[in-house]
Amino acid sequence: RRIAKQYTVENLELTEKAGALCSDGYTIWNYRRELIEELIIKPEGKPKPEKLTFIQLELKNLLKLLMKNPKSYTLWFHRGWCIGQGLLLENDMGKKDSDVLTNEIELCKKMLVQDERNFHCWNYKSSLLSVELENVKKKCEEKKEASEDIIKSIYLREYDYTTTLISKNFSNYSAWFYRAKILPHLFPDPVYLINRETLKKELQTLKQAFYTEPKDQSCWNHHRWLISLLLPVQIVSVQINVGSVSDPFSGRLSFVAYIGLSQKVKNLGFARFLINNAKTDRISVLPVEQGVHSDRWKIVCNGLKVTELNEFSFEILKDAKATTIEGKQHTRPILLQWKKTENILKLQTPAKSLDTSLDTFLKGILDQEIAAFQELIDVEDGLVYAIERLCELYSLKREYFGNPYYGFKAPYLHASELDIKYTQLQDYKKSCLLYTSPSPRDATLSRMPSSA
Repeated sequence: RRIAKQYTVENLELTEKAGALCSDGYTIWNYRRELIEELIIKPEGKPKPEKLTFIQLELKNLLKLLMKNPKSYTLWFHRGWCIGQGLLLENDMGKKDSDVLTNEIELCKKMLVQDERNFHCWNYKSSLLSVELENVKKKCEEKKEASEDIIKSIYLREYDYTTTLISKNFSNYSAWFYRAKILPHLFPDPVYLINRETLKKELQTLKQAFYTEPKDQSCWNHHRWLISLLLPVQIVSVQINVGSVSDPFSGRLSFVAYIGLSQKVKNLGFARFLINNAKTDRISVLPVEQGVHSDRWKIVCNGLKVTELNEFSFEILKDAKATTIEGKQHTRPILLQWKKTENILKLQTPAKSLDTSLDTFLKGILDQEIAAFQELIDVEDGLVYAIERLCELYSLKREYFGNPYYGFKAPYLHASELDIKYTQLQDYKKSCLLYTSPSPRDATLSRMPSSA
């Protein structure tokens, strides 16, 4: 019937009955959406309030099915489509506030009370937020009004909601993840993704979570994300390969530079390459690894003669931003220079020209968290996540403040002390892995097999 495009009221009723019997039958719901469009939405002679009433009735019927099958991809997708149609109708009718959106936001809250781990509902809630923000922007543009305050209030509402859920249960992974999407919009910062005060506040909240639920992975993942926002993109390795003349008649020279970064980036648009102290379009920049983001890049100088290439430089400007997996990340400024006569790489930017306030803040946070995790481990043995995170923090401190390209010296780094500490933690971590922690859903049971 769908192939024959039989759009009739009878088929509309049949799809409703069939959907109730098989809620995951995506073909049924695809056909039903076509029927609704042809029979309800598109006809111009049908009054808009009547169309909206049908959409609202459709949402009520879907709710009954969702109560029976709350993790159905098909039902949530169809519900999202209905919301879109309802919003269009409300806007055409000139409604100031959206009843459809308000009801859906409340519905999500009720559904998450029943099952806070229902990621279908969390994804739906996230899509609702995007729809709500777009709707606000559109209405404000039509009225020529500012939308910033309204948008901020929406983000604040969602932030408070995650705070409430997390305070009830630190193990709510979805709430932490949703919170991470809200924070950059509510507390932006020109350097970091979120401002310093909010970072400190989040770390303090996490400290409470670590002492309450130290064996749950949710809070540790959020901590890893927060610390990653503080880490600048910096050079960790540079290799210059100058090959022999490939063509003795033309004198073409093979020149390739391999740049290693501390984080994976989408491109090297934040860097500037110079040949003989001048910009050129004779350079190709390619990722060494396949994928959207890479931490190793290959710079090839195309078609240069031996006599043409005397000097190559790689520069990251002070206020440059790199596009990482987490978003826009700040970078450490540097100028590295290679000269053909010397055939060595030289650091031209002295360490004192770096923004020391950023490095001081990063070092302070790393030292603070290292001390907190060391204290937590001293209180209770066998906390694998805490030991693993402590190893990572020591590794980060060694990586970022022991980088020879930036000329760091004491008191930023005591290499031998850090190496010893890191090795001890790795050994301790291996011994702790012999113990299997209890399940967070049942603290009285262990995941260790009965035969062990």
